[in-house]
Amino acid sequence: MTKRESNLVKIVGEEAYKKLRNTKCLLVGAGGIGSELLKDLVLMEFGEIHVVDLDTIDLSNLNRQFLFRQRDIKQPKATTAIRAVELFSNSKLVPYQDNIMDTKQFPLHWFGQFDIIFNALDNLAARRYVNKMSQFLRIPLLESGTAGFDGYIQPIIPGKTECFDCTKKETPKTFPVCTIRSTPSQPIHCIVWAKNFLFNQLFASSVKDLESEEQDNESSKDWGTDDIEEINRIKQETNELKELQNIIIKGDKSNIKDIIKKLFIQDIEKLLLIDNLWKTRTKPKPIAHDTYKETTLKKDLGHLNLNQIWDINIQIIKFAQITAKLMDRYHRELSIEFDKDDQDTLEFVATAANIRSHIFSIPMKTVFDIKQIAGNIIPAIATTNAIIAGLSSLMSLRVLNLLKYAPVDKPTDINMAFTAKASNLSQNRYLSNLKLAPPNCNCAVCSKVIRGVVKLSHTALKNNTFGTFITEVKRKSGLSDDISMIDTNTQRLLYDYDFEDLESKFLSELGLQNGSILLITDEEEKDGLSKQFLELYLDISDSENISMQIPKVVPEFKFPLETNRDTSNEEIETGSISGVENQANNIVIIDEEENLNDKKRPLENNDSELARKKPKESVVDDEITILD
Repeated sequence: MTKRESNLVKIVGEEAYKKLRNTKCLLVGAGGIGSELLKDLVLMEFGEIHVVDLDTIDLSNLNRQFLFRQRDIKQPKATTAIRAVELFSNSKLVPYQDNIMDTKQFPLHWFGQFDIIFNALDNLAARRYVNKMSQFLRIPLLESGTAGFDGYIQPIIPGKTECFDCTKKETPKTFPVCTIRSTPSQPIHCIVWAKNFLFNQLFASSVKDLESEEQDNESSKDWGTDDIEEINRIKQETNELKELQNIIIKGDKSNIKDIIKKLFIQDIEKLLLIDNLWKTRTKPKPIAHDTYKETTLKKDLGHLNLNQIWDINIQIIKFAQITAKLMDRYHRELSIEFDKDDQDTLEFVATAANIRSHIFSIPMKTVFDIKQIAGNIIPAIATTNAIIAGLSSLMSLRVLNLLKYAPVDKPTDINMAFTAKASNLSQNRYLSNLKLAPPNCNCAVCSKVIRGVVKLSHTALKNNTFGTFITEVKRKSGLSDDISMIDTNTQRLLYDYDFEDLESKFLSELGLQNGSILLITDEEEKDGLSKQFLELYLDISDSENISMQIPKVVPEFKFPLETNRDTSNEEIETGSISGVENQANNIVIIDEEENLNDKKRPLENNDSELARKKPKESVVDDEITILD
């Protein structure tokens, strides 16, 4: 027995150590927390560790993700991390460079092989997805996140403790079009204009694509104003920018002066003509007409410090030079996406935003500051990652009930942990370790829904009608005839009391696939009570163990009655309906002045006052942000 093994035996005992060696775990994410967590799990001698991460390694990762080196840039994180720990590992290690939400690569039964799941993810949608898989299969989940000096871990025992969605998460903040395009008052407004509007208009898409997108979005835009004159000016400005993109496409650098003149002189002069906008606001000041000279393209600016705010004249010269550079790239690449780690795109957004800030008397920012804002980055700190990863790995021993000196009689005896001092919630201690709360009775993920898995073969899909399936679901669940069924993957209504057109079709004709989730609602009420929602996960494969008969594959359910539900305020988790996944084109920025605690469900009465101040969470680029 090695020294490491003997130390582990001393801590957990021989029997628990054997269980640990037979434990198979899933680690989702191999970045800041994930790479630290992988090292910890290997040192703890977990028998088998599967690591999933879609990303590749960037230069910016190297300051805190110590399993990676300069030579590893552009390599997959999962495989590189595993290669780095193999020399001191006694565990079976399996990497995947894939999206954890890919149901073809990771069907539900794939998740079922694991005894415990560790989340070290960088986005809310994936966190919610893994949480739901955990709920379907009743597999314990260790959730974790960090942001700067802040961090937290939350063990989730399905059906016994709060799940990830039991507390409301912060959704991305959006800004009205008029604020971004006409009346900016903060640096973030100018950065959003430069990144999401100007850069995309000039470099991200073709003119044809932009016209199509503009038509699709026209009716749903939040203009933020009823002023018809201002709305018409914004529409006209968009059309004029399409003309500027033609300059980019043609590649004539002598016309860059026309881009500068249009953006920072003519558009501002048109804004000044709308008197209503400036009754209570400071008027913007266009840049001087003679500011741009063609020789600026050749002017050597030398080495510019990205941590310093450049003079406005340097901003304009740099904007011209970087536009010329991107013009050459566009000719080769045809479309350029903004990337915070792409120096060209970053400097374009930074200089454009700063020139606009100067015009509107808004403080300018350094390129480094703009990189953080445009990329939604809160600086990650390696020590915080290490602390949270260590707590997550140690807490797994309690979740698996492997510590004789700290037995778990009930799941709510287990603790979560978060950095109370860093969040100014406590001046006396760095970490607070509250006991877990039971599930939120209003949670649409773990309390309002009963879940089941229907295992089907492709042959069964071809040989059974949808009507047969509906009949069997009603019989096994005791639901009434007044039900509705939605395919949450496509948001398509498949059946309700007044829509039975699809009953005669075979299941294979409905476009159902492995990973489809059917949400079933019983509309019938008795004495003011209704039945809970039912979610059925379709696990489709060609396994020989799967029956071809629908009656044998539909599980039985027991539905407790609940008070009459008010669906007007509910957030039933139905794929992309959640409201976060649809924010792709919106602006993500943290509003630190908002009172986040007003939105959070208070914990049980016997929890401390500190518990009631448990921090809220919001998604950022590399980890979960914890706001005070």
